[in-house]
Amino acid sequence: MTIHLLSPRDMVVLTVLAEHYGAPLDLVARMLGVSLPSAYRIVRKWRAAHMASNLKVRPVPGPTWVFPSKSAVETLLPFWARYWTPTPKMAAHVTTVLEARLALVGLDLDRWISERELRAQLGPAKPGEPRPHIHDGRWLDSSGDWRAVEIELTAKGPQVAKAAVARAKQAAHGECAGITYYCADPEIVDKHGNPTGQRSTEIRNLITAAARETASVEGPSVRVAGLSELLPVPVPDTAARPGLTVIAGGAADPRPQAGKAVSL
Repeated sequence: MTIHLLSPRDMVVLTVLAEHYGAPLDLVARMLGVSLPSAYRIVRKWRAAHMASNLKVRPVPGPTWVFPSKSAVETLLPFWARYWTPTPKMAAHVTTVLEARLALVGLDLDRWISERELRAQLGPAKPGEPRPHIHDGRWLDSSGDWRAVEIELTAKGPQVAKAAVARAKQAAHGECAGITYYCADPEIVDKHGNPTGQRSTEIRNLITAAARETASVEGPSVRVAGLSELLPVPVPDTAARPGLTVIAGGAADPRPQAGKAVSL
């Protein structure tokens, strides 16, 4: 019988993957601080130990995804979570939320509450009642305040955006000191496909307007920022992943009130 020894680093990264559903192999390598070939060997060890799924799924162009097995999810998380496999529809959002978490708090397990955990805290939806809004995550800032995070990669209609922001504020009321919306702001290209040095503000403008229109809704203030403020490489309209250098303790956004606060 082969015994597969897992290091503390293995367990931390596996726990983060369980909290965030999964991630492509290149991001797992960055989390581990190793090369892609080394990450592949580590993931192979995880699979042999039944901690990572043996399914080799590539929901979008790029590396295969790594995600915990059903038994690993049950072992790693102190709450119930449904088993998940990567899908094209969710790949970009799941990856970007994880990269935002890593930029804000690194691999610190005590300074982040995942969407998966927030969902578990709410429990099953009650028949005939709308499910309360669930933030993409919450992080503990250097002042000891919890702040909700929302990732917006696609534009919504004005009324849909307004309703979503209102529900996000209501969900954060009494729980968070603020909400930050990080909006995709891809670089604008000219008709020849060359970068212009300018970024699209379409999604940010939409959420900013929605936050202003919901200023009277009970809940904390809403800050709207471009995703490029948090991640060094913008998120395109495709499912490509923004670049990120992971620092174990997190580093980004040390000034909670920096940027544009659009509701008071």
